[in-house]
Amino acid sequence: LKYQGMEQPLLDNKAKETSLLKDDYGEGLKRIRGFGAFGGFEGFGGGVWDDITRRFPMYSSDITMAFNRKTVSATLMMFLATFCSTVALGSSIQRHTDNKMGLSEYLLMNGLAGMIYSLLGCQPNLILRPTGPITLILVQLYSLATLCDLEFFALVAWTGFGIGFWLLLVAFTEFSRHVAMLSPFAHDVFAVFVSSIYVVDGLTGIVFRLSDTSDVASSLFALLLSTVVIVIAFGLTWLKDTEAILTKSFREALADYSLAIATFVATVLSFAYGSSVAVQRLKVADDSGLDSYFAYPEPTFTSRPWMVNIFDIPNMWYCALVGFIVSMPISIFFYFDQNLSSLLCQTPDCNISKGAYYHTSIGWMGIFNFVGPIFGLPFVTGSLPHSPQMVKALTSERQKEDGTKEVFVYENRIAAFSMYLLILLSYLSLSHVIETIPVSAADAVLMFVGLDGIFTTRMWHRLSVLITPDSETQIPHPSAARKFTLLQLLVLASGWGLSMTPIALSFPLVIACLVPIRVYALPTMFTKDQLRDLDSENEGNNKGEEAADSHVAA
Repeated sequence: LKYQGMEQPLLDNKAKETSLLKDDYGEGLKRIRGFGAFGGFEGFGGGVWDDITRRFPMYSSDITMAFNRKTVSATLMMFLATFCSTVALGSSIQRHTDNKMGLSEYLLMNGLAGMIYSLLGCQPNLILRPTGPITLILVQLYSLATLCDLEFFALVAWTGFGIGFWLLLVAFTEFSRHVAMLSPFAHDVFAVFVSSIYVVDGLTGIVFRLSDTSDVASSLFALLLSTVVIVIAFGLTWLKDTEAILTKSFREALADYSLAIATFVATVLSFAYGSSVAVQRLKVADDSGLDSYFAYPEPTFTSRPWMVNIFDIPNMWYCALVGFIVSMPISIFFYFDQNLSSLLCQTPDCNISKGAYYHTSIGWMGIFNFVGPIFGLPFVTGSLPHSPQMVKALTSERQKEDGTKEVFVYENRIAAFSMYLLILLSYLSLSHVIETIPVSAADAVLMFVGLDGIFTTRMWHRLSVLITPDSETQIPHPSAARKFTLLQLLVLASGWGLSMTPIALSFPLVIACLVPIRVYALPTMFTKDQLRDLDSENEGNNKGEEAADSHVAA
């Protein structure tokens, strides 16, 4: 079977429809008869077994294909991109949870879960990590635990049990196949929503320091460091599109490492004034005593053991009930976040040759989110834009026997495994290096990741039509484009508005509404020609295809 894309009809139009939705969307998203004890039940467990039987016969090539220079460059590039944003998010959650959870838990979960998945998952190039939305969810769980007088880590663990249950159910019922119903309308709203979480989180830290009037010099210096990171990172990123400066390969290398270079410069600059200006720096743990070359991992909140006590606590049954209830909307969000990450790193434009896989991927997320919180670790899910970026980093041109060139992806497990191993080693043996990074630089990293994700969406490129006369815009159907964009902004505002209410954890329900809005509402508001031009991967005058493939941030 060849993957047919998101908007193609059923592969077999004569097939019997046995579900309320379409059954078959293409490779990896096709309804399969169950296996083993469930062989008589169509669609139960068959997708998981189909993923395994298609991928694991290629396991040896997943190792041997790693012996090339692209594996080394991809490992280093994705390590820097993933590590910088994970450090920034770990610093953010540490601030919002009063040092209950932080860098220690984020880096440990990112490294361990990633190494396991890269070895046993069916799509090892899918990058998983604690993302920006997960950080927002954990902050909301901390507020809920405080409001309901519940133990924070116990609530996270019980919520993890619920998430694990729902995601495993999705995997075994093959419900992931319906992610193919999402169109660019949903991609853009989801991308901007996720990216704006990064921006708001980073901006909150910057504003918080500026509000401290007790040490104006330190506050202004922190603002300077944040500005340096953002200016250098965007400057080097945009340098790639120029032609009059440096060579193309050197510009691309600077763009690939822009975030790491910017963070390094800000860290060096932070020591420029010695002790005359106080600089708040990242902290891995309150008192880890990391004096040895290879340190034993300690929780951020060092007075707690790693294993969370979920039974011998006050209001245990109440905590379990609340956790299971809030796990439902969170699982809805994870469904979209995980499957969009899988979809966008397995499209035909990615040129992968070993197939598309969804069911085992979301099944592994269920396992990780069931087990990890038992030890006070954060949730994980597939990450955008890191997942499609990993595939692009492993992509190269090679010469065929007839002399022509072809685009080829060196799909292997070693690149991802090495990246996660470097993240884990950075925590276990390089903690002192991490603690030299200013918190203001970490906040700027969050803002850069978020803004970069927003700038590369179709919706961002279409915003100009709101203030541009019809005669001066190149966007097709200007009046319809304004209505289309305003509707996206309305859905986006609804998600943010709900996230700031007492029922903030229900904001994923807005994301879930994207499918019925696209399927039922938009056809009544726009003509077929307008939807073809506004809600397709090849929309008008922007970089929509590039945005969908590489820069939908999460």
